[in-house]
Amino acid sequence: ILLNPREYYEETLQLSATRCLCKFMLLSLELYETHAKMLFDLLKNSTFESVRVSIMVLMNDFYLKYPLAFAAYSNDVYGCLRDRSDNVHLAVLKTISNLILKEMVKPKGQISEIALCIIDKHPQIATLATSFFSELAKRQHGQALFNILPDIFSNLVGGKLDKQRQLNEEDFKSIIEFLLKYVSKEKQTESLLKILLQRFQTANDSPRLCRDLAYIMSKLTFNKQSLKGLLRHYDDYGDKLFDNDVYQSFLTILDNAKKNLGAKPDLKVVIDELSTLIERARSSNGILTAVQQAQQKTKQQPKGKKIKTKKELTMEVLQFAG
Repeated sequence: ILLNPREYYEETLQLSATRCLCKFMLLSLELYETHAKMLFDLLKNSTFESVRVSIMVLMNDFYLKYPLAFAAYSNDVYGCLRDRSDNVHLAVLKTISNLILKEMVKPKGQISEIALCIIDKHPQIATLATSFFSELAKRQHGQALFNILPDIFSNLVGGKLDKQRQLNEEDFKSIIEFLLKYVSKEKQTESLLKILLQRFQTANDSPRLCRDLAYIMSKLTFNKQSLKGLLRHYDDYGDKLFDNDVYQSFLTILDNAKKNLGAKPDLKVVIDELSTLIERARSSNGILTAVQQAQQKTKQQPKGKKIKTKKELTMEVLQFAG
């Protein structure tokens, strides 16, 4: 019946057969491994929503009984968060969040799929996603959520999602703003800042990536050490300040630092020096330097990749300088 869905194209029949298969697979690991591929193909491809939901509801049982074997199909499970049906979407989210919060599954890079649910148009899905991250933030004194933030950011920044799920900048900002409200410890801020600055070093060909990284940084709460780190690593992002959005994010960092850290003499020196460097990058000489640096980096690109002319680079820089 399940192998010939066109011949037995009746929802109740397909659903009953699917449930029987699932119960059959729970009898032994051998039976599970024999039929797992067919089951996950059904999960991805069945035309009946009820079949896909039913399989997902039973995923908890499969994982409890066959955790190692189940792990091989984790990408398929997370992939169902993109299902066209809100009911399937919701069932997947409930299953994954339940397994993670019960510490049966370790959250990995695919958890960015759950982060996307924060902005889902379906209110129940969005609420469940925000509740999941709020609960995760309570675990291990906030470290459970913090540990997965770099993976989430890595998958969301720079418009890296496939064309069908492009994340616009406003939705990206909504997700980041929600997640970063759980980052309050100084060591966490310093650690995230280090990762973000490293990403800036390789963000030469993507204005969107630079804007996203700068926005994340603008939502961090800077302390004395992180401000000094920002000054120390100015060369990592200085040539990206021609972009008006990047520039505005760094102005936000400075404004917040002045408000939150007070007017201590040593901090004022750091803030003033940072401010001078940032404004210098926006001058005509600073923009010219950005063009020259961009041109130098294009010369280092792999063979076969088109190298932009100085005129093209200049126009690109001026465009984003606003």
